Amino acid sequence: MKRILLLMISGLLIVCMAGSAMAYDAAIWNSQGTGAAQTPIVLGPGESKTLSYHVESILPINVGKALTYSYNVEPANSRANEGDISVTFSHPSFTPADITDTDIGVITITNTAGIEGASYLITISAGATGVEFGAASRHVDSIPEFPTVALPVAAILGLVFIFGRKKEGL
Repeated sequence: MKRILLLMISGLLIVCMAGSAMAYDAAIWNSQGTGAAQTPIVLGPGESKTLSYHVESILPINVGKALTYSYNVEPANSRANEGDISVTFSHPSFTPADITDTDIGVITITNTAGIEGASYLITISAGATGVEFGAASRHVDSIPEFPTVALPVAAILGLVFIFGRKKEGL
């Protein structure tokens, strides 16, 4: 009985270690590759943002191997549609030169629809042979256009002016 239990635990440890051997830590960094990108990423209609892909703790056996980029866009609220966001890469894959590396300025995210209040979850991955090595996500929120903000502010200022004039007349 002890041998069976020992074999099961050993098998479980081997499976856990094999799973962790295929993983690394990934993050989305700013366009210069100097630090983490802001979150959420805010894009107005037609605006784009360039970002970098940063990896840490990659196994030495995976250094120098090409990791193909992929992405997924998921609407995060009812105003969003999958086709509202375009993600492009300046080159199709990332080959880390060390256990910690950054692919600078490779990702471009574009808000093609410009729907106010739309939110998206974007997952960027770099992996080989269909295995997802790592992913990093950011929310993208559309900002309201100028008239959407300016009209209520102008209305409030107008009301303050009108009520101020009425008090002077009394």
